[in-house]
Amino acid sequence: MRTTAAIWAGFALLLVALPLCFPSDAALTLMTQMGTAAILALSFNLLLGSTGLLSFCHATYAGIGAYAGVWCMNRIGAGALPVSMIVVPLAGAIAGALAGATLGFVTTRRAGMTFAMITLGVAELVWVMAAMLPEWFGGERGMATDRTLGAPWLGLTFGSQREVYGLVAVWFFFCAALMYGVTRTPLGFLARAVRDNAARVAFLGQSPAAVRYRMQIIAAAFAGVAGALGALNFELVSADTFSLERSGVVLVFTVLGGTAYFAGPIAGAVIGVFATVVLATLTRAWQLYLGLSFLAVVVFAPGGVAGLFAAHVRALRAIGTQRHREFRHLWAPYLTVCAGLALLAAGLIALVEMAYNARLAVTGTSELGWSWLSYMSTTVSTTVSTTNGWRVWAPWGLALVSLVLGAACLWRAWPRLRQVSRVVLRVPGGRS
Repeated sequence: MRTTAAIWAGFALLLVALPLCFPSDAALTLMTQMGTAAILALSFNLLLGSTGLLSFCHATYAGIGAYAGVWCMNRIGAGALPVSMIVVPLAGAIAGALAGATLGFVTTRRAGMTFAMITLGVAELVWVMAAMLPEWFGGERGMATDRTLGAPWLGLTFGSQREVYGLVAVWFFFCAALMYGVTRTPLGFLARAVRDNAARVAFLGQSPAAVRYRMQIIAAAFAGVAGALGALNFELVSADTFSLERSGVVLVFTVLGGTAYFAGPIAGAVIGVFATVVLATLTRAWQLYLGLSFLAVVVFAPGGVAGLFAAHVRALRAIGTQRHREFRHLWAPYLTVCAGLALLAAGLIALVEMAYNARLAVTGTSELGWSWLSYMSTTVSTTVSTTNGWRVWAPWGLALVSLVLGAACLWRAWPRLRQVSRVVLRVPGGRS
């Protein structure tokens, strides 16, 4: 209990310290998006990680919450609702819960691939309906709002990005604590039991469909909160919030962070938003990098980023309980794997960026990448003479050599690292 309380206290202090360390509006906007994405990823993990339900319509509940938030903000601005903008996420939570109760009554009757296909159909159905009813959903232009029209709350009008970040941070902490509490309730334990063996849960007298239905309603409510906070941040919502791409992005963020750990979706949301916002300003291939990262995590690190971090924590604890000299056999393959990853990533990034820049140089498109890669790749499109040809192709050769060396290091050191770690990182009781 003390450790848990210390972690939550540190989490609260981190949320308070971030705007002090990064006070610019751009940084605050980025952190606000990370907060809303983290709430959405945590709510999705209540289905995927806790209940074992792969949903492709989770963004639908966030979109419904976003429209409910815009409707609430417009009514507050018109004076019809004498409340503050701080209660807007509550409207999103109510709308999301109602949508989860309505749609989940159909989707949660089945599990596994059947549930995934049903949610896929629901997502497409709602998206098409939103496009066919522009008088309700605003069509392609969407529905605009103004978060500063409401009555001030404790002097806050939410006109500045710092105030919006503060609102999102408070709701983020509150929602994360509630979702963590849900995973520690009897319903949360039942959900994990349904995920592992639904037939045994049914034999014990509990209905797996009822457990899935309740978790769907709770997850949809928190998704509605994330959607309302996103609408309050951008002051605009459109039918694209129901798109299948949004649900796919949530899935990528959650798996990238790690579904087996509560903090995994938070890490995945932070990395994913950073890739989609910051990395997109540096390179045109950011989607390729995000996709390759997702593929690498699924194949080589199913525990995600949180799983890799937990593995290192267990290793450090093992160092303290065993003789330090035993770990001299572990550091060499570990450092070789790290060096191989660095070489592989450097070579791959260089090849991808130079290929993109060379293509853009041929088409005459303005460049958006790193300047040194642009310089090296644009020379490829020029006429190569016999005297300076080696200068043109040298960057490509170096990148290819780095890629091959990195792959070779991983090929040789990774099996050795796994073998040594089983022997060295043993725990009392004979297990490894």
